[in-house]
Amino acid sequence: MADDDFIKIDVVGEERLIAALNAYPRKIGSVLRAAGKEAAKVILEQRGMQSYPPATSANRPPYPYYERGRGTWTSAARNTGKSENLGKKWYIRSANSYSTEIGNTASYAKYVHGDQQNRYLTVIGWRRLTDVVNDKMGSIVDIYNRWIAWALSKL
Repeated sequence: MADDDFIKIDVVGEERLIAALNAYPRKIGSVLRAAGKEAAKVILEQRGMQSYPPATSANRPPYPYYERGRGTWTSAARNTGKSENLGKKWYIRSANSYSTEIGNTASYAKYVHGDQQNRYLTVIGWRRLTDVVNDKMGSIVDIYNRWIAWALSKL
């Protein structure tokens, strides 16, 4: 003990500690973006989201019928060619370090995967995005917890 009754503590390796603390905001941002991307993939891999449910009678003759990825066949020789390839129009993006956005740019996506979904589409296997998120919430929380725990262990 020193003469003035104070204890002096020297932190060894303080440069590493300070560097880790300074890197924390950047590191946690990249970790949360990675967690968001993984969580989004879990959501989109569910049948009825990025992968289509089984085809129905609406996807085969008689005419008119809709061929996925091609458009509506009005006769043996005529297809409208108007398909937006719903399954390929999904996107995952980080709006910032703390949020991840999942969406679909097809003009009719809100009627297939959104709150305006036609009831018949539910019956044949299409899923609403909000329903899948709610169903997978436990997995999503686990993904974020795992990524955050990993980040903390590295810092």
